[in-house]
Amino acid sequence: FLVIIFIQKPTDSIRHIDKKYLFILLSLVCWLTAEFLYGYYDGFLRIDAYPSFADWFYLTGYIFFILYLYLLNKSYKIELGFIISALVTFSLFVIYVLYVSIYISEIYTFSNDVIGLILLFSYPVLDVFIILVAIAYYLRGRSISINKGHNYWILIALFGVLFLIADFLFGSNDLLNIIDTAGFFDLLYNAGYIVLGICIVIKISYATRFGRNKNFN
Repeated sequence: FLVIIFIQKPTDSIRHIDKKYLFILLSLVCWLTAEFLYGYYDGFLRIDAYPSFADWFYLTGYIFFILYLYLLNKSYKIELGFIISALVTFSLFVIYVLYVSIYISEIYTFSNDVIGLILLFSYPVLDVFIILVAIAYYLRGRSISINKGHNYWILIALFGVLFLIADFLFGSNDLLNIIDTAGFFDLLYNAGYIVLGICIVIKISYATRFGRNKNFN
């Protein structure tokens, strides 16, 4: 609902909506659908919801959010080479940790849950990408002062950090069965969603303050 309010703030007509805003809406719709499915599997059917069809919507939501960040680069003009190289370095580190854990330390049987292992790798990498882009946009926005809204990206980075911690701990716990409850991880996810909601509220205030501004920085 907050995203819909923000989309309508800068324009009088639905025809004049900047299409990149819709990627945020699609992202949150996918995550909302994933949360409903996860709750249905885990709370109603009483079956393990991770991994499940809900993860398809989680990952699709990430794709839409990253596409939105990519389209924003037309305004920020960030050199993506550094971000990609940092992401590759992080990915290699995660692969190394998984390799040591599975094949050397033998703390997990690979044949037990391949999909869970893939998700354990995929979610943190996507979170790190969001964090790196948010930090890069913050630094760039501070130098060019687009609508003085660069502080917004600190919250986006915090959103990514909270999800990174939650995804890594949740996936590790699911594979290694460290603790019996996932309630602690739910708190991290909820905190991440709250931070994202605060970000959108801030952008609504900027849209109201600066009028019909078409730059969502």
